[in-house]
Amino acid sequence: MSQTSSGHHAIIVAGGASGIGFATVERLLRNWTETKIVAVDIHQGSLGELQKKVGEDRLLILDSDITSSEGSAHVIAEGARWGGTLTGLVVTAGNSTNHASLDLTPEQWREVIDCHLDGHFYMNQAFARYLVSNGSGGAIVNFSSVAHIFAWPRRLPYSVAKAGIDALTRTLAVEWAEFGIRVNAIAPGYVNTAMVINAQNAGYLDPSLVDMHAMKRFSEPDEIAAGVQFLLSSDASFITGEILTIDGGFSVKKIPWHKP
Repeated sequence: MSQTSSGHHAIIVAGGASGIGFATVERLLRNWTETKIVAVDIHQGSLGELQKKVGEDRLLILDSDITSSEGSAHVIAEGARWGGTLTGLVVTAGNSTNHASLDLTPEQWREVIDCHLDGHFYMNQAFARYLVSNGSGGAIVNFSSVAHIFAWPRRLPYSVAKAGIDALTRTLAVEWAEFGIRVNAIAPGYVNTAMVINAQNAGYLDPSLVDMHAMKRFSEPDEIAAGVQFLLSSDASFITGEILTIDGGFSVKKIPWHKP
């Protein structure tokens, strides 16, 4: 799939109003000038201001709940109606909670599992159904996390959901390869989103977390968006079923190390 070909086509970014999702919307609009973007979120955030800047013909904002099959199907139908041919899907929508596992209520468990796992599956399924019915291929980028490979106390449903997204991504990549649909995921580490910055300023994050990264810093949202753009592009035409870690060496740095 090439993003530089002529003709009207669009990419859907679910969870596009903030953080990595918003950075992805900005990057794709900036770098792929022939591409339209459908940004989906339950909160508009800064999308309205961005739409005024780039124009309503480049950016469509949808308020839709993607945790249901009906909501996801609505996003695909509206996106195709407005943008022409849909060629890519990015699912960044997510949330997290902070509860001891012994005290976790069914509602708190479902709040995270529904948003991550249900949202990813229903959006992936609705998009793939559209592509198959059109006889066209496309690319999907899901969002995992480095939390998929280590224990994160008080974040049980988040870690479980992210590990599930890994399995979902790999399985769908194999099932849908025959239709020309590539399915990959990105596993970010700590990113300088507003949520992380606010947590740092409030003293909720241990300052030593920065030193746990080989590169001694957190990533910027646009650095993660760059990985999204790559996986959507024709440069990644032979990549599917991959979980791309972008974490500045956080997950591989297992012991303290300083150059002698």
